This record gives sequence, structure tokens and C-alpha cells, in this order.
Amino acid sequence: MSGHHHHDFAGDKLIEAARDALVASGEQWTEMRADVFEALAAHEKPASAYDIAESVGARRGKRVAANSVYRILDLFVRTNLARRVESANAYVANSHPGCRHDCIFLICDLCGKAVHNDDDKLTGALRLAAQAAGFAEVRPVVEIRGHCAECAAED
Repeated sequence: MSGHHHHDFAGDKLIEAARDALVASGEQWTEMRADVFEALAAHEKPASAYDIAESVGARRGKRVAANSVYRILDLFVRTNLARRVESANAYVANSHPGCRHDCIFLICDLCGKAVHNDDDKLTGALRLAAQAAGFAEVRPVVEIRGHCAECAAED
């Protein structure tokens, strides 16, 4: 996996890449899924299902149930369109859908910003330890908390 180069997408190109990756996985790109992905991608910080339901509801002009959003977000995580920030019970759009990498989040305790970092070499020991314990389909997700550069500069 390391040594693989991928392209980070943004804006309309990110939405296109997400749609293409979801369809390639055998799923449908519905209007609701598109709305949820667009709302997720628009958030600068990890967003909860409730945040996304509120954004989609405002766009659609009617209430959207968080349970529906959770199901779609679960699909997005399974198909690698989104990443779940476990400690925040929130999600971020994957800027390179279709590429699978171990995930390292750097999370600011002050402003809530989360930076997603792919480093398969760094998480390789975790993957090997899990496989040695008999786990299959291992997908390390590491969360490191601290202060981002902007917040640290304000201290």
C-alpha cells in the first residue's frame, strides 16, 4: 500500500469521484445519498449524523431523520467514501474515494479540526499484530489528539 500515490479531490470533482466509487462498488448513487455526501463534504470539521441531517433538511426544506443519515454514512464508511472519527462519533468525507489506506486522524482538542493522514508504514505494526491475533480484514484507525498549529499559535 505504501508507495501508492493518489489524488485528493475537492468540490465537484470530489462528488464525482465519490459517485463513481460508490457505483463501482455495486451501490446506487441516489439523490438522498448525493445530498448526504455533499453535506458531509461541505463540513470543515468532523460532522455528526445530526449535523448532516440538519444540513440536508435545510437544503430539502423538510426534516430528515438522523437514522436515515446514519445508514447512509455507514454505507459510505464501508465503501470508503467517508471515515468515522470514533472519539467524536462524527464523520469526514474521504478526499480520495476508492483508495484504501490505514487512517490516522490528528484531532485538535480546542477547535475540533481533524486532519486525515494516510501512512500505511506507520500503521503496519498494528495491522500485523491484529493479523497475528487471528483478525482478518484489519483496517487500523488511529486517533491522535492535541492542538493544531493555529490553536497552538494562539496559546
